[in-house]
Amino acid sequence: MRRMVRVINKGYLLGDRYRIVDTLGEGGMANVYLADDIILKRQVAVKIIRLDLQKDSQVTARFEREALATSELSHPNIVSVFDVGSDHGLPYMVMEYVKGPDLKEYIQDNTPIPLPKVIKIMDQILSAMSLAHKHGVIHRDLKPQNILMDENGNIKIADFGIAVALNQTTITQTNSVLGSVHYMSPEQTRGGMVTKQSDIYSLGIILYELLTGQVPFNGETPVVIALKHAEDEIPSLRKQNKDIPQALENVVLKATAKDPRDRYASVDEMKADLDTSLDPSRLNEPLFRPSHNNDDKTKILPAFNGKVMQAAKQEAASREQQEPKKQKHSLLANMKKYKWWWIGSIFPVFAILLFMVLSVGHNNVRVPNVTNMSEVAAKASLQGSGLVIGSVVKKNSSEVKKGKVISTTPPADSPVSRGHKVSLVISKGPVLTKVPDVEGTYVNAAKQKLTKLGFKVKVKEAPSNEYYAGLVMSQSVKAGSKIDAKKQAITLIVSAGFDQEESRPTASSSSKASFKLADLTGKSLKEAQDYAKAKGLALKVTKDYSDSVASGKIISTDPDAGSSMKEGDSLAVTVSEGEKNKTVKKTFSVAYKAPASSASDEDNDDSSSASSSSSRGNHIRIYIQDDDHSLGNIYRDQYITKDTDFTITFNVTKGDGKIKIMRDDDTVVDETVAADESGD
Repeated sequence: MRRMVRVINKGYLLGDRYRIVDTLGEGGMANVYLADDIILKRQVAVKIIRLDLQKDSQVTARFEREALATSELSHPNIVSVFDVGSDHGLPYMVMEYVKGPDLKEYIQDNTPIPLPKVIKIMDQILSAMSLAHKHGVIHRDLKPQNILMDENGNIKIADFGIAVALNQTTITQTNSVLGSVHYMSPEQTRGGMVTKQSDIYSLGIILYELLTGQVPFNGETPVVIALKHAEDEIPSLRKQNKDIPQALENVVLKATAKDPRDRYASVDEMKADLDTSLDPSRLNEPLFRPSHNNDDKTKILPAFNGKVMQAAKQEAASREQQEPKKQKHSLLANMKKYKWWWIGSIFPVFAILLFMVLSVGHNNVRVPNVTNMSEVAAKASLQGSGLVIGSVVKKNSSEVKKGKVISTTPPADSPVSRGHKVSLVISKGPVLTKVPDVEGTYVNAAKQKLTKLGFKVKVKEAPSNEYYAGLVMSQSVKAGSKIDAKKQAITLIVSAGFDQEESRPTASSSSKASFKLADLTGKSLKEAQDYAKAKGLALKVTKDYSDSVASGKIISTDPDAGSSMKEGDSLAVTVSEGEKNKTVKKTFSVAYKAPASSASDEDNDDSSSASSSSSRGNHIRIYIQDDDHSLGNIYRDQYITKDTDFTITFNVTKGDGKIKIMRDDDTVVDETVAADESGD
């Protein structure tokens, strides 16, 4: 039988696989060691129940609970459990080794932490806890000492040792108050039922510490700290740091509300609110106020006060005698768990008194302020306050981002009864208006066009030798862009006329220099317009058909290319509309064919059908092929009772046409109609 010792020596091969390298931390329940996995050739952290506690059923149950809870949670921000085993009856758990400080150490070394960095850290923590809660696992001991940070700044939550399943029906009073009192929710300190909102309270305290570098409540004894959590308001963050916006302080206040019903309904809701807390649109957000009054002031009853204080002193003395070794790794913090059994024996009494107080007035709530929240987060907040979601209307807003809440009916902070319907107005974002092209037009016309669309217009003048005075040379927003006309003005740069220094005539030059007209034939109309604008020519456009010039291109100019021109002269261009449709009109004659007579119609099996067809005449079907028709479709379908002429018009710009005429089941016309035919 092994001698009971508190630690395992270096070099020991645990489970024939994990060689102990060093001690990372020692705690009241278990020790954590750095070990080499000799199979996978990697370093791991191994948590082992203290040898002298391996027969303690409560410790063993807690250890097994941690292994079970953590092994079910696969998330990049939760310490992974690789293996669970037993060595000579001693349970152990093999975990991911995280090289780096715990969050407590990081806060102490880096305060003040930039606000975006705080949110980045909290986002990782909240993401991990979202998964845990979705798996029905409540951590119950969230604190910076249980949150590790690797060398790349990635967060890893550890120590689910006192985690409990949401569907667990029996919770011992001792376990119900386990955890660090600095981060413990009021209901935990009273021995009440622990829920997801209890973890959210701890998350709010962690966020407070990230923002300030310290916890909100301190005291000489755990009982004093617990009472402050139950009674005192969270110290103002904005009084400590004016750079913290009200929206961010509101996240802390809502997460740490005394009544769980005032807290976020879920970790996801808290994350959604936190992620927009630095948004400029939330700068004027009002201070968060809980809907439920904290009238249940917890008091230590005189009969119990002495016992509680005596227990606290004994606990402090015990800790001094069992001072742990110097930490070598952040996992040490995960092992220091204190047995708050004496709190559990006292606070259930307070819980009964609290329940009696809170039972009054539960049917009355105030509509929470969900302005600027996402629709999902707003609904969760309202439902978490016991309210029902009414109609959801979407409308345009230039002030509130798309997808965020503009307002509620009834408005925020209105007193209503539980179950009351609250309607939401959600922003569709601003109305976006397409910016027209006003370059090259006169400023008055341009302003009129833009203001009619709702744009604000600013005008700046600049000299130009290319544009007449008053013409718009450029616009600040590109034509075709879609913008919020109410928020973004358009600046027009308008020609102030010719630069006097550059355009001043000399003795050897005329007032306007002449130039030779470029060859614009075959160019696009846009190219001709740009050329005319650059040269200061008045452009006149006409259109005509052309067999040789593609549609939209210049056929000719007046005057011709090479002509001498001066600024202000007129230039006429003829633009091609493509080939003009060629039509061929042709007449086709179809002779009527009388039905064949028979001596005895009774002997003709087809007499009935033949008689029916002949009574209507010959069945004529005409098929044509040209630019507009396909030979596979019937062009005309009719009956004739005499010789008939059919005049057909063919559109044959793209090639020859064709015609096929059927009389009953016989083809009587099958011809090609050439494009150069003049018709019959």
